[in-house]
Amino acid sequence: MDIRQIRYFVHATEGASLSSAAKRQFVTVQAVSKAISELEIELGSQLLIRGNHGVRPTAIGYAFYQRASKVLEDFDNLVDFTQFFPVSKNKGRMLIALCSPYFNNADNFVSNLSGFIGKKLGIEVEIVIVPGREAIEALRVGDFDTVCTLGEYTAPDLDSFKIGNLPTGICVSKTHPLTRKKFVSLENMEPYPVIWSQTFDDFNRSIHVMYRERGLASPKAMFTPQTEDIEGFFTEQNGISFAVFLPFSQIAQPYLTLLPIDPRQAIKVPLYLVTTKTNKSDAYLAFERFSDSIFRGGSLLL
Repeated sequence: MDIRQIRYFVHATEGASLSSAAKRQFVTVQAVSKAISELEIELGSQLLIRGNHGVRPTAIGYAFYQRASKVLEDFDNLVDFTQFFPVSKNKGRMLIALCSPYFNNADNFVSNLSGFIGKKLGIEVEIVIVPGREAIEALRVGDFDTVCTLGEYTAPDLDSFKIGNLPTGICVSKTHPLTRKKFVSLENMEPYPVIWSQTFDDFNRSIHVMYRERGLASPKAMFTPQTEDIEGFFTEQNGISFAVFLPFSQIAQPYLTLLPIDPRQAIKVPLYLVTTKTNKSDAYLAFERFSDSIFRGGSLLL
């Protein structure tokens, strides 16, 4: 099985004919027919019913199409993404690393934000979610134009440019005792463990770090991506993690919810663009110049 066979099959199914797939791929009908036949032989099942008026999927073929179309979409997205490597240091293309835990609807959010920024600047923009240290290492060797951090990150060889602030809150299970409160204070949080992420909180002046500086006394719950039973941490231990409020659904699991922090204690986390001091791309410089109008115009930052 290879991506060519999958592409031919998906296009033939969508176009209801082999000739439709052939036209889309600029190949002969015979090439499409041969590739799909080889795929059927390999799978041991007929995928398409061929007739005088085109083709239609079998029951197995329809089930295969549902999965194959998603695979093809992901593969095409991957191909598009590779166009950004190596990053060309010009004003026509920009690759941004967003240092953030993965969240629900992240793919749609970064895709829409990439398109929004790209349209404003008149360039191609790609945003990817990457852990902090890995992103900074990639920035130093030129793989990214800029790294976007939630909270300030400083290093002697890097520049940080603030582009705005984001409101913060806490993420808890829907059964957590604190959900009965309209606002949650730092004192309310004190009996419950709060996630300390080695990926993010050891990396920069994160939300958690900022609230510790404000007097948060809750016990730290050390967390790594390999931590087991994260659901149990929230639902059985009544654990807490900090989060930002963004204009989209960001709850990663259905058993979680976001709660606002008491306005008298709540802080806004600054959002920074990090670049090397000596190697700033034309695309990034344009982004920095117009960042205020871009973000405030889009009502993304407060």
